[in-house]
Amino acid sequence: MLGFAQQLKFLIWRFILKIKGVAFDMEGTIVNVEPAHHWGWIRAAEEIGVSLKSPEEAIEKIPNFSGGPDAPIIEQVYALLPDGPKPTAEQAASFLARKWVHYDELVETIDLRPRPGFFEIYGKLRCVGIPMTIGTAVDLDKGLALLKRSGLAKFFLLHEIVLLTDVKKPKPEPDCFLETARRMGIAPSEQLVFEDSPRGVKSGFAAGSPVVGVPVYDTKTVRKKLYDAGAFIVFPDWHEINIDELLNETTLAAMHAAAVSSQRMKQ
Repeated sequence: MLGFAQQLKFLIWRFILKIKGVAFDMEGTIVNVEPAHHWGWIRAAEEIGVSLKSPEEAIEKIPNFSGGPDAPIIEQVYALLPDGPKPTAEQAASFLARKWVHYDELVETIDLRPRPGFFEIYGKLRCVGIPMTIGTAVDLDKGLALLKRSGLAKFFLLHEIVLLTDVKKPKPEPDCFLETARRMGIAPSEQLVFEDSPRGVKSGFAAGSPVVGVPVYDTKTVRKKLYDAGAFIVFPDWHEINIDELLNETTLAAMHAAAVSSQRMKQ
């Protein structure tokens, strides 16, 4: 049986990657719409008697709070009630509906321009001719509205955008990032993925792509969740990213191989 050092060398050789395309998640990663989602959940929780003072507190107490999916979030919120009941189907549907009411109100009040530093990365990639796609878990109506309001619709063609309605299974299944790679005409291993949530990172990793974490909330808990999900590196914001170094084959191969090795050791 190979030792750890030998396994790592093998993985570095196996993942001698040359990035030929980049896939970005949209919500959170590019456009910071997370406050609308997170405060929507917090306000809905308040209505059933669960007090959460901030998204950071919610992330600590609710494992799925960042990235979902919805059903576990609702169950985890209900578990914070004194008797920790499991919500009925009717209660869960009502809770989710209230969350979306709050989201729709909040999203009208926040700045939906891409996060600072994103367009610098976008511009560098465009200049060197690397194709780019968006792979998001947003449905058609909300996705198109967000693309328009954020201005991203001017920078990505429709066939470069993969929405929830374009795939059979949502994140954390690999379908989304398998589809972004297919649309760029490259192998998933030749695609660099940028994500902000553990669920999204798992999707990119499952597709066989190296994944970079760019969380909205840069805390130890958030970073740990992203690394545990398979991210090979995490940056607090776009300004911290050296895209030239990330695209370096040797650097990328070594870091992605370490992430793969770490995931295998957990199994």
